Amino acid sequence: MIHTHFIEDFINKLKNSQKCFTYEFSTPASFSLEDFYNFSDSLLQQLDAFVCTDSPLAKLKHSATLASLKMQNIFKIPSITTMSMRDRNTLSLQSELIGMNSLDLRLILALTGDPLRLGNQTQAKGVFEGNSNLLLKIIRQLNQKKDINDQNIQGECKKIYPFSVLNAYPNKKETLYKKMKEKIQNGAEAIFTQPIYDLQIAQELISWNKQINQECNTQSVLILGFFPITSYKTALFLHHKLPGVYVPQDWLDTLEKAHRQNNEVAIGLAKSKDFFEKLRCFYQKIHFMSANKPKLIENILC
Repeated sequence: MIHTHFIEDFINKLKNSQKCFTYEFSTPASFSLEDFYNFSDSLLQQLDAFVCTDSPLAKLKHSATLASLKMQNIFKIPSITTMSMRDRNTLSLQSELIGMNSLDLRLILALTGDPLRLGNQTQAKGVFEGNSNLLLKIIRQLNQKKDINDQNIQGECKKIYPFSVLNAYPNKKETLYKKMKEKIQNGAEAIFTQPIYDLQIAQELISWNKQINQECNTQSVLILGFFPITSYKTALFLHHKLPGVYVPQDWLDTLEKAHRQNNEVAIGLAKSKDFFEKLRCFYQKIHFMSANKPKLIENILC
């Protein structure tokens, strides 16, 4: 078991340090996780927390909760457990969060969840008693030792820290700003964005976060998503298929040319690293994603 203040040390760094790096571990469809632990010591030293995904795109994967517990105990790095409203009703959500609390799984990334029609388990029935804001409200109740019906819960409750997600590109700025504000008002300690590839948009989201914190007297932290692009195919997928992600035309043009010249990995990595270096000059709270290719992130960071 990790020491008592392990989680609070992370929260303190998230809120009070200039730099905080998290890494997305995409839980595989596998009985074993060890084959996917390809983390170098140099990369692990840079990371402040893992984020374990919860069956993204509605595809069958290893349990995010159990993956979080295993990784947190093995690597001694806090794990943020993604929880989707798609697969659990409020009874199940509350029960799981109560059980997780005693195991120091207290960092929760609340998601509504992708529709089941997108995945490979189309026989399953979605639950969707509410969206991610309902999960934020459940956590707020549990932190007061009460259930969603305001009934008391016995025993000691160590504080649960809820996080939320946000699109990285505002099709309608007013709508995206309103969503960010609603999540913060519902108690999100941090907002993770989808991958971002435009410095101006990054600065605007940072400005919104500061403004909302001032309006609401909160201390929610913005964590910008970063996914290195090393192929033209990936760039097209992110731009056209992943909601809330915008890949600028100069990225698409550069990677298309590199693809024709059979040099897209090197060119894409160089462009990704250049963008990251520019981003970290003014903001260093970053969530790294790499589809379980940590070497990519190591090449960016180390």
